[in-house]
Amino acid sequence: MTSNFSRRALMQRAWQTATALAVSNGTAWAATPAPVFLNDPFQLGVASGDPVADGFVIWTRLAPDPFDPEALPQEPIEVTWEVAADDGMKKIVARGNTMARPHMGHSVHVDVRGLEAARPYFYRFRCGAAASRIGRAATLPTPRSRTERLKFAFASCSHLEQGYFTGYRDMAAQDLCFIIHLGDYIYESSWGTTVRHHPGPDPVTLDQYRAHHAAYKLDPDAQAAHAHCPWYFTWDDHEVANDYNKDSAELTPDPQAFYRRKVAAYRAYYENMPLRPYSQFANDEMRIYQRAWYGDLMELNIPDLRQYRDPIACMLPDRRGGRVVDVAACPDVLAATRTMLGREQEIWLRNGFGRSGCTWNVIASALMFTDFDQILGPGVGAFTDSWGGYQGPRRQILDLIKTRGISNVVGLAGDIHSFFVSTVLDNPKDPASPALMSEFTGTSITSESFNAALFNSLLPENPHIAFVDDTVRGYVMCDVDHKSWRADLRVIDNVRIRNGAVRTLRSFAVENGKAGPVPA
Repeated sequence: MTSNFSRRALMQRAWQTATALAVSNGTAWAATPAPVFLNDPFQLGVASGDPVADGFVIWTRLAPDPFDPEALPQEPIEVTWEVAADDGMKKIVARGNTMARPHMGHSVHVDVRGLEAARPYFYRFRCGAAASRIGRAATLPTPRSRTERLKFAFASCSHLEQGYFTGYRDMAAQDLCFIIHLGDYIYESSWGTTVRHHPGPDPVTLDQYRAHHAAYKLDPDAQAAHAHCPWYFTWDDHEVANDYNKDSAELTPDPQAFYRRKVAAYRAYYENMPLRPYSQFANDEMRIYQRAWYGDLMELNIPDLRQYRDPIACMLPDRRGGRVVDVAACPDVLAATRTMLGREQEIWLRNGFGRSGCTWNVIASALMFTDFDQILGPGVGAFTDSWGGYQGPRRQILDLIKTRGISNVVGLAGDIHSFFVSTVLDNPKDPASPALMSEFTGTSITSESFNAALFNSLLPENPHIAFVDDTVRGYVMCDVDHKSWRADLRVIDNVRIRNGAVRTLRSFAVENGKAGPVPA
């Protein structure tokens, strides 16, 4: 206790001394222009995100002691940012000052615009005498411009306690345009076999969620991947609480208590991600769904499958999370009146999806879209905390693909801690049914799964699923041109050690104009 107090007192005294010097020179600032830090304030690294053709968001968060909420004073701190055309930061193309404000955890989000399309840039931050590492970002090609190739990765389910983020390290070694994270970037709960630990109990307050995010951001492999290229984000449940919907969660059923927890989790999520300012929590929501275009090659739709959804169907009093049900015994699973996206997001998807003229039309979301019958025999089993539990809304998207004639639809998903490679059929029980889309579901970065025997036993019930592997951890790397889409399933031999080896487990391809992945 004494050492913590002494460190905090020293940091506060250094800050007060810098402020006093500023005032004694005849000027009083709302924020200290030259703060003094006893520790590196950029320990959480830098990141870029939400790239578009003329810019991207750059992010950092001042945290000289990431786990002490009183390490910085409750006042804004001025931060300088720079964007350059070269990695030596000699050719500065944009710079400015912004405020790291205490009510936002002293995070900084700069929406940089006015840059050239389809090229890399480099950026850094300064505060007082401290400078951040240099990060690399990139702008997209302009929409509908001829674009020959795209290489990117997607990942999900990175439980800090259950392994090391070797998958992120491997992404940082690849020539990627961007990374898409499909949810469970952090975990709010502790379970399974652990090799390291969260900084405290399961979070419910803002300070606790901030500490969890800090622990993940301190990981060197995560920092390297964030500094390597821009990211897109959506979330799943563990950024807040297991199996949550818009009003409650499995272990927080009271709506008022859950609302307070959700607000804290959403604020911490925004503070720690390179998201645009419009994503800040306001009017009881946080807008994260979005659409982007990579030239004329790919339209990217990233929906939010958590915030607006109706409650899980057929919940039990003692089981408020997801479970496998027989669809015949739970008619709500099929109800067209239920929503996964919420009405406003449904309109957004319907109005824009597949209208760009791009070769590939992508839905990148937290949950696997493929129909997955999880009951052996004549019954049809659906897991209720997935698209399987919202088959009415799922059917509406399939009908949209059919009626609009949207071609080359590719789904990207996470959540299930397993690789799945699938063809989404109009009727999954009829192998002759038209193929409407292809889907690649990535396994987890670290999170455990022990369903190999079960999933393998279910494959005869699901002939549209070409491949499944529940035994490995990793991510998916995609190499896309106008002729084909290649997906490499990258796996780590052991996530419980820091420097596990990485290899490609299998590769699959989708040919332009022909839905359904085949071995590459």
